[in-house]
Amino acid sequence: MSALQSYALPLIGAVLLHSLVAVFVMRGFDNQDDIADVITPKVVNAKLLVMEPPKQVSPAPSKQPAVKRAEPSAPKPQPAPKEIKPEPVENTDAAAKAAQAERQRKELDAQRRRERLAALGELADDSLQRSLEAEAEQMLDAQNEQQVRTFQAGIYDLVRKNWSRPPSARNGMQARFVVELIPTGELLSVALVDSSGNAAFDRSAELAIRRAKRFSVPEDNAIFEANFRRFYFLFRPEDLLR
Repeated sequence: MSALQSYALPLIGAVLLHSLVAVFVMRGFDNQDDIADVITPKVVNAKLLVMEPPKQVSPAPSKQPAVKRAEPSAPKPQPAPKEIKPEPVENTDAAAKAAQAERQRKELDAQRRRERLAALGELADDSLQRSLEAEAEQMLDAQNEQQVRTFQAGIYDLVRKNWSRPPSARNGMQARFVVELIPTGELLSVALVDSSGNAAFDRSAELAIRRAKRFSVPEDNAIFEANFRRFYFLFRPEDLLR
């Protein structure tokens, strides 16, 4: 029973729906008959127009050239090897002469530089040699001067030992003599050059020189000739007696 009740309502609804549809359909046919009775046809004048199809216009040719299909190109012929023409003999000779002249100029410049360097080297060597010689000469002169002073001091000491001071001698008196020796140191001569103003003082000084008879002198002949062959002897009591 429950199943029958569940299907009853939909079935009833479906029947009602179909009945309504049938009613509407029937009424529709009746209305079309009424409309057909009322509308009266009218005469209509009409002309038949024949429509021609439009002419087909051919498209204008394109200005762009048609693309041609590339065809395989034939291999290009290889150019013939260019013939090398020998240069004129005159140009070759001129270039060779110019190159030779340039080489000679460079060699001459190099030779001049070598000569200048050699000259500078010689000047430097000469300057160094002269400097060394001058230095050696100065050292020798210093040694000679020291040697001369040593021998002069010996001569003064010997004269001092031989001198007898006179009673009239006073400090400040001095007499100068010129003395000559031979290379062995022996006295050759003695002479008064500048007097002290006191005859007794002058004679005592000369006598002291003569009593020495022989002095010690350098063996170097050059030193002897330059300093002891002939020299001045200044006699002052304050130098001999203190």
